[in-house]
Amino acid sequence: MAKNRLFLQLLSLSLLPTAVYSWAFTSLHPRRTSLIALSSVSKSSELWNVEKVDHISEWTTNHESYPNPLSLKDKIPSSWFVGVDDAVAMNVKIDAHETIDVSDDDTDEDGDEHTTVGHRGGINAEAFILAGPRAEISFDPSTSKAAIVTCGGLCPGLNSVVREVVMCLSRQYGVKDIVGIPKGYRGFLYPEEWKSLDEGGVQNLHNQGGSMLGSSRGGHDTGAIVDSLVNEGINLLFVSGGDGTVRGASKIAEEVKRRGLAISVACIPKTIDNDIPLIDRTFGFETACEAACEAIKVANTEAAGFPFGLGVVKVMGRNSGFIAMHSSLGSCVADLCLVPEVDFYLDGKGGIVDHLYERLLVNDKAVVVVAEGAGQKLMAELGAAGEEVKDASGNVLLDDVGPWLCKQLKQRLDERLEEASIHGDKLTLKYVDPSYMVRGVPPNTADNLYCLQLAHNAVHGAMAGLSNFIVGSVNTKECYVPISMVANKRSVIDTSHQSLWEMVVFSTGQPSFQTNDDKDAITTASGGTTI
Repeated sequence: MAKNRLFLQLLSLSLLPTAVYSWAFTSLHPRRTSLIALSSVSKSSELWNVEKVDHISEWTTNHESYPNPLSLKDKIPSSWFVGVDDAVAMNVKIDAHETIDVSDDDTDEDGDEHTTVGHRGGINAEAFILAGPRAEISFDPSTSKAAIVTCGGLCPGLNSVVREVVMCLSRQYGVKDIVGIPKGYRGFLYPEEWKSLDEGGVQNLHNQGGSMLGSSRGGHDTGAIVDSLVNEGINLLFVSGGDGTVRGASKIAEEVKRRGLAISVACIPKTIDNDIPLIDRTFGFETACEAACEAIKVANTEAAGFPFGLGVVKVMGRNSGFIAMHSSLGSCVADLCLVPEVDFYLDGKGGIVDHLYERLLVNDKAVVVVAEGAGQKLMAELGAAGEEVKDASGNVLLDDVGPWLCKQLKQRLDERLEEASIHGDKLTLKYVDPSYMVRGVPPNTADNLYCLQLAHNAVHGAMAGLSNFIVGSVNTKECYVPISMVANKRSVIDTSHQSLWEMVVFSTGQPSFQTNDDKDAITTASGGTTI
């Protein structure tokens, strides 16, 4: 009887109209619950807290809208266009009880007690605007002028982003006046050096590493940049760069807003370290991991060629060890992975020296993958840290953990291995540093496709009049995230929840060391959490 009633309840749920409804938890048996949809929630209650993105109509006068050129093409389905209410949930995995309020207790005809509950609008139900083309746009393509700039360090896919912004503007919207700003933000001061971009000029860019526009760090002058945009008639600005670049883009957007200008500012976030918060991954990251895996395999081959062979590979990752984590798992040969998020120690029980000593005795070889930002605290404690020096973007230049780690391991393992070897063999250590080889290569197929999606969606958002946003994948769907939500924040490896880091610990057999314990962490598909 109870099973039949549960089936009818679930069937009735599937037949409900697409309206706002709440949930009731009905107790059929002790420790059993079922879901019943009720239409008792007011339509005015907010189910999702969708993060707002600026729109130029909010600060400009006489704002006009235009039909999207895509809608004028033959046989274009209306479903291609994004609706005003389309959004992407920030979190897929949630605690259902955290999004409900008890509103009524009741007893059904069989005497079973159940509780009717209503949804708390906006609590643990954050969402972002879905990216994509809109049926109406805010700029006349025939009179629009777009600019593209790349800033910060190089990354696989920068040229692909430039290519696809040009292709989308030209082919889908008919915007023909497009310029590239050379050498980062400082290039805005020299309009005579700007490069005219068209389809023919960018056709083969995706097969080239680096940035055809060049790049630089620093050089940001908000007022001068906006003056230059106005003087040159730019109303669409596309910026690709890391955290400092994104903050600079936000300052430009805020100044544009203050002056009441009809200029959209869109960001395609770039960082090889994959440390942009909230989004699943950044472009170039998969290519970097692929290149790092090749270096790890070379180190493994070298280690296997000699008695007690140890290969040490240093990869990029200043504050976030995603490349080290993903490439360690992807290579399937790493015996130890060291990342900035997890402090480690050398000696004693649970230290990395004992772990590597055991691996060398069992397998006659071992491979260590270390992120460039790992071990900085330990180096300082042991007196190996130098004076603090910053680059033009304000990033602290790290002490070189690779050679330091090699020296420490060599000193500690030589004597122990010599005593254990019947031939008196010591440690044979090979050090591989592929850092700049990793970031200077062209993007692989997956990253090239991702660059296309990001660039096209950045264009769609900007043409629709949205501004001061980054475009990124959240739960596998591209969406628009206000820059204010990611500025001065960072994504790091989530080591306290069930994630890829757990797999690293068991795959390598390494000590788990200490981990963070943020119960309210927002995790990403790449195993990250926001700090």
